[in-house]
Amino acid sequence: MRTHPMPWPSRRAFGVASCLPLPRRAASVAVYLPLLLAACELEEVSVVDVEDVVVAEVYVNVKEIPTENQVLGLLHKTVGPTDPGDVRTELVGSRLTVRRSDGTPIPVQGADPELCLEEEPQSRGVACFLADVDDASGIRPGELLELDVELPDGGRLEGATRVPGGFELLGVPQRCTLAPDTLLPLRWSRADGAWAYVNETAISGLPGALEPEGIDVEEDPLYLLGLSISDSDTTIVFPSEFGVFNRFELEQDLAVRLQRGLPVSTRAEVTVTAVDRNYVNWARGGSFNPSGQVRIPSLRGDGTGVFAATVGRRMVLDVASEPLPGIPLCLSDGG
Repeated sequence: MRTHPMPWPSRRAFGVASCLPLPRRAASVAVYLPLLLAACELEEVSVVDVEDVVVAEVYVNVKEIPTENQVLGLLHKTVGPTDPGDVRTELVGSRLTVRRSDGTPIPVQGADPELCLEEEPQSRGVACFLADVDDASGIRPGELLELDVELPDGGRLEGATRVPGGFELLGVPQRCTLAPDTLLPLRWSRADGAWAYVNETAISGLPGALEPEGIDVEEDPLYLLGLSISDSDTTIVFPSEFGVFNRFELEQDLAVRLQRGLPVSTRAEVTVTAVDRNYVNWARGGSFNPSGQVRIPSLRGDGTGVFAATVGRRMVLDVASEPLPGIPLCLSDGG
């Protein structure tokens, strides 16, 4: 999860001189100066002041194993600070509480910013929050949750979401052996309340496996992202239909190679995640923009942000020419 603070300077009305360019060879300043002044005019440009507001991003991630459930919160501001440390000091005193449908409160405590961000420089300008594992493990698919954020200055943000329903991957075990250069259709049951499914994979071993083919792979593991854009879109082909949002980053020869499957001696961790309406309406980053041109917040009050929930399913694929001991073949029903 990334945060994208906007480091805009203070906005005010100011004058901008709009002039024609000087000639390349000015033989005499006296000749060209009157022309230059005549070609210039002072334009008054007014830019609206940007309000510095709190942004809260809180995600409830429900896993197959309840002890892996996670409630993670990130607080930052819309306008980048002169000293990012000041923002963290200001927001770290916030109180976040998720309330379950039976009224049980789940406090979301302050945590190391590295748990919320992938990019270390930004961690100084945010406050990160994480629920205790024992508290989060009780959350179930389909449950209605409410969020209350109390800010140190007395401000408040509120929101609610319903966790998508449970679902299962169909026809494939959680770990299996995949033949090299094989495309594997993956299907899953529909999750009630899901607005989309985010499909991700982390493929390990590609640099060594593809070196004999003359294909250079810099990342290990290689992360690829896919998206099923409706609650009924429950099929994707691995690995050819992963990486739709990485197509401008991948080298062409690697992208083409993945269209026919993975080479031997590689391993892929695949996750399919059902996401709720709030997630879809807020998610934007790079070329991954399911919310369209703008983010749509799901929090109200003294700030803005998102309170979203996801349900994830995971499997591991080992690519080998022969079935590995104790690991069944990957056989999709393909229906």
